[in-house]
Amino acid sequence: MEHPPRPCSTLFQASHPASGMPRPRAVAFGAGVRLSRRRFPLIRVKVMPVKSLDATASRPAPPATRPSPAGRGVDAALHGVAGAAALVLGPLAALAPRGLPVWAILVLVLSLAGLARRGAFGRILRPTPPVAAVGGFLLLALASTLWSPSDRALATVLEIGYIALGALAGGAWIAGLPAADARRLAGLFLAGGLAGGLLFAVEAALDFPLNRWWNSVPDDQLPNLLNGNVPKRTAALLCLLVWPAALAVDRFGRKALALLVPVGYALACLPLTSRSAMLGIAAGLVTLAAARASAKWTRRLFSAAVTAAFLLVLPAALLFSGPLDLDHSGLLFRSAQHRVEIWGHAADRALRTPVFGQGIDASRSLPPEGAVSEFSPIGDSLLPLHPHNAFLQVWLETGAVGAALALAAMLLLLAATARLERRDQPFALALFATAMAMGSTAYGIWQPWWMAGFLSAALMLRLATRIGAPIGNKTR
Repeated sequence: MEHPPRPCSTLFQASHPASGMPRPRAVAFGAGVRLSRRRFPLIRVKVMPVKSLDATASRPAPPATRPSPAGRGVDAALHGVAGAAALVLGPLAALAPRGLPVWAILVLVLSLAGLARRGAFGRILRPTPPVAAVGGFLLLALASTLWSPSDRALATVLEIGYIALGALAGGAWIAGLPAADARRLAGLFLAGGLAGGLLFAVEAALDFPLNRWWNSVPDDQLPNLLNGNVPKRTAALLCLLVWPAALAVDRFGRKALALLVPVGYALACLPLTSRSAMLGIAAGLVTLAAARASAKWTRRLFSAAVTAAFLLVLPAALLFSGPLDLDHSGLLFRSAQHRVEIWGHAADRALRTPVFGQGIDASRSLPPEGAVSEFSPIGDSLLPLHPHNAFLQVWLETGAVGAALALAAMLLLLAATARLERRDQPFALALFATAMAMGSTAYGIWQPWWMAGFLSAALMLRLATRIGAPIGNKTR
């Protein structure tokens, strides 16, 4: 007679001798599955009391650790500082762009404190190829202070250093934010960016009254202000910040509105005098469209373009200012002609020290050695502070070694965009294109406010990718 399977609760219960019932000859492991002692003499079943079928019942959960009052105070302070930093970024870029280094230092301290609070310093101590490339460049820049003619060479190295550390620590801190905190900070960044954009629009429409009041600019100096660097700096910074703002809007579920953010800013740039900002936003829009069609091929195209820029910038600069004589071409406006002349001077000096360069920050202190300019008088320095081209400046100041390290860092940064979610990649590539376009034509690459602008845009883009990120997302 076949016995029915015993319930799970009695599978491993042995019969008691006092009951008079014989011990079972076989043990059932499941419905209809029995192990006979005659066939399996080596198997012994040890009776153990089981209170629950839950596999974790035998592992008591560790007691929840509640932060101390001091710890809660630290968390609240970090929470408030992070919100303030996100909210103030847009107005700061609009009204006081040269104050961005203070923002960058604040975010660096905040990020280090946040990582220390989580016990996550290991995230920034791991040796990775990007860290090696940037670290190698910093060591070269530090060594080049020994032969650089600039009295700010060491200060420039320190500025590059805290920006690089801010990118490393800030990215790690943002990657570990809870989803709710990331969403809150992104909302504050959008609110501040909108306020900054509106402030800049009102300022430009009214001939910058707040700027004139703050800097005590007399009315007769207004043309110099309008054609100077004050509005151009803000236009360039907002041109960078528009891409993380657009991604944040997209992540909040407003896809159509996200496209209007850069398009609206492009229309707002038309009446401005910053041609670099116009070029940057145009390059970003073209890249956004191309990356939406194929982010993979857009990334490959940019990899080739960056490599070609580093390899060909010196011969191209000499070609433009020499045989092609573009510094006298009627096809270019006057400031572009002047840039071609500057590029020719810088390329000529770079070829004198092709391996390690003239030294970090040497651009502002190169002796003229009898050179003349057809556009502005040359004083104590051959160049007006910088060559107006990031690739050329790297070659001039750090030579082929520095150019190779910088190229490696940029290619690694570009490759990192492939690890983002597919919907985020077009915005990241558009930011890369905008930065590359303006960096090739505008300001000195080591100016602290300009480096801080790149840092702020990159961190806000990383923050935007965290909106709605699934639990356990390891994208870096």
